[in-house]
Amino acid sequence: MLGRRKSQTSFFDTLRLPHPVSPDSFYGRMGSLSGQMFRDEDLAELYCADNGRPSLPPSLMSGVTLLQVFDDVSDGEAVERTKFDLRWKVALGLPLDYAGFDPTSLVVFRKRLLEGGKERYAFDRFVIVGREAGFIPDKVTLLIDTTWTKGAGAVQDTYTLLRKGVRKLLKQIGFHLPGKRQGMAPEVQRLIATYLDQDRKADIDWHDPAERAAQLAVLVKDCETALELAAEHSDEDDVRSTGWLLTKILGDDVVQGQMANRKSGRAPHLNGSSA
Repeated sequence: MLGRRKSQTSFFDTLRLPHPVSPDSFYGRMGSLSGQMFRDEDLAELYCADNGRPSLPPSLMSGVTLLQVFDDVSDGEAVERTKFDLRWKVALGLPLDYAGFDPTSLVVFRKRLLEGGKERYAFDRFVIVGREAGFIPDKVTLLIDTTWTKGAGAVQDTYTLLRKGVRKLLKQIGFHLPGKRQGMAPEVQRLIATYLDQDRKADIDWHDPAERAAQLAVLVKDCETALELAAEHSDEDDVRSTGWLLTKILGDDVVQGQMANRKSGRAPHLNGSSA
């Protein structure tokens, strides 16, 4: 038999007492419309009209179901919140001394909704009433850029890994110290200036495949030079570890067959899986 919520309020009614729940929160907005959000008569067809004990009011159960989805809690936790969570009491228009109900009642209620084809009732009512109240817009526009792009954002992972690897290796060797830089060959001085004195990606047109390939060739050459310098410090664990990692990145992300033919003018390129 259909149970209905009583319109008479009590001294402990949360909507009559001051409380800290923000009126702009989900709970506050739901509570401000609790009298019209869900109506027992909307689901009367799911209950016997004149036989049996009165059910829990479907308007209350609809609100609990909506909050349960919103907060992603179990049936047992949902019942606990109706008893102890002030936000739920405000949203549902429950008195402070509400005693709760058995969690299995939610199972029975969901079964009724499914059998009657009313499983969307709580959500649809919230949207309809929310739009009438003005806190849900009539139309929500979501702009998503689905354009396929191959620019700095798409390729920077591998390029950045190589650049950072060279920088870290040079620092571990000690080239970040002024005294270590004296008497170095011009190529080493260039590496230091490029990877230690500054740390930023190359200023190229990342949409141009030719410029990306040329930049990759420079990075590969610099990696090889840094690895040659690191070979002189192979007894140091951190240098050896970083050198191994940089070698692995080269092997995983750069096509080795193309690297071997660099001297013939064929530039290295990224593996298809790395971009």
